[in-house]
Amino acid sequence: MLRTSAPAIVLLLLAASARAQIPTARVGDVTHLQGQGPNVLVGYGLVTGLDKTGDGGKYLPTMRALAAMMARFGETVESLQDVQAAKNVAIVSIEVVIPDHGVREGERLDVSVSAMAAKSLKGGRLLSTPLVYHDRNVKDLFGFAQGSITIEGEIETSGTVRGGARMDRDVLINVVADGRDLLATGFENPWIEGNATYVTLVLDDAHAGWSMAAAVAQAVDKELSTSAAVDRVALAMDSKNIVVLLPEHQRGDAASWIRDVQRTPLLMESNEARVTINRRTGTIVVTGDTRLSPVIVSQLGMTVTVVNPRPDGTVPVPAVEEHDFVALDVEEARLANVNDLLEALNQLKVPFKDRVAILEQIHRAGKLHARILYEG
Repeated sequence: MLRTSAPAIVLLLLAASARAQIPTARVGDVTHLQGQGPNVLVGYGLVTGLDKTGDGGKYLPTMRALAAMMARFGETVESLQDVQAAKNVAIVSIEVVIPDHGVREGERLDVSVSAMAAKSLKGGRLLSTPLVYHDRNVKDLFGFAQGSITIEGEIETSGTVRGGARMDRDVLINVVADGRDLLATGFENPWIEGNATYVTLVLDDAHAGWSMAAAVAQAVDKELSTSAAVDRVALAMDSKNIVVLLPEHQRGDAASWIRDVQRTPLLMESNEARVTINRRTGTIVVTGDTRLSPVIVSQLGMTVTVVNPRPDGTVPVPAVEEHDFVALDVEEARLANVNDLLEALNQLKVPFKDRVAILEQIHRAGKLHARILYEG
């Protein structure tokens, strides 16, 4: 045992030492470009072909939409009562997500369809529906969506039309901004010149912070300022945004410059102390040095049972010691941390919601020295 475990310890120590001296990430691993990201197109259309699970005559928006569609093709509808028996029709909202890097004319995208009042969309077909941008200030028409709806899972009031959206125009992503545009957004700094061009790196939420923003700016500045022929090429504007100069000689080939920026090696600092709580999945993720001030945790109604058999193991019914609290007893060399607390709560079989409540209460009392974040 000693011969097998000792080398493992040495290897782990060497690996830790090596990691401290070499880059563990690239700038592109912790940031994305401002302007780059998904966009959403929306629509409001009709689904037909349902098996008596449509909206029915009592849902007036559907009847009006059906009457308007029929009138468009020359069929006069004198009264909504003429179409109220159409139980195989439903009005739906649709969404189409444009990928992070945009989309070109003629490409096809999936369509998400959600019923407004129908009991089920199973077997339905989406009629041709125009797609517009989710921001009403943009009046352009981007394409049309239509096709058979596929139901996934047990919920039949929503589904997907695979490749049902056809784009009628390009949606291009612009990540380069003039200095004037940056100054107009509130990024005030003498370093930003109105006639120069820039890209903005945005730290992902999991890495956002003043120290990380400064580290990214420093790494890019050190790596690329010489090739840009300037004294400074990057500047952290706040805890999330880093502005990077696009040199004049690179304006005709911005892609290669952005590539070099994203490839810049980054020495990662130790993780910020965080406790991330996801109520939907029932998980608690702890990163960094999440220290606690000295604390004893007790939970009424919870009991930890410790079974202590005799050394020879001959006692058929071992003696039992019962406790309704657990003290966080750690080595004097360090303070207790959230991992110690969660381990103690696990011994008490404390439910997830109570663990969260305890963490939040300790945090409010100023005894949990870490950020609490929420997901889901």
